Amino acid sequence: MNPEISSSTATSNSVLPHCQKRTASGRRCRMVISDPDSGLCRKHAAERLEELDQADLAASLIGNVEEFRSAADINHSLGELYKLQAHNKITPRRAAVMAYTCNLLLRTVAAMQQELDSKPVEFIFDMPRPKRD
Repeated sequence: MNPEISSSTATSNSVLPHCQKRTASGRRCRMVISDPDSGLCRKHAAERLEELDQADLAASLIGNVEEFRSAADINHSLGELYKLQAHNKITPRRAAVMAYTCNLLLRTVAAMQQELDSKPVEFIFDMPRPKRD
């Protein structure tokens, strides 16, 4: 057995921090952390993501808003979404989908306002037209 390999392996194993998850009896998980931000091993990080995906956050996101008919209502919801993401209570993927939906809502609010003002609706396209000679 090569003593250099065994000593470096022992040193690297002792330096690596362990998962922060605790069992019901108070014991810590023995697995090495895979996500430094959360301090959890691969198994517990996956469980946490699953819990975040299934969490019902409607009450905090929507509040007392009945319909999203104004930019202020949508702005409030986006602010709450930002807070949830900052506190790691929602996954980045789920937050991105919700932010995209808010973007679509904002676009339709502007179109609905123009429709009510009986002005012709101007659609805003993100892609420029190709230059043709």
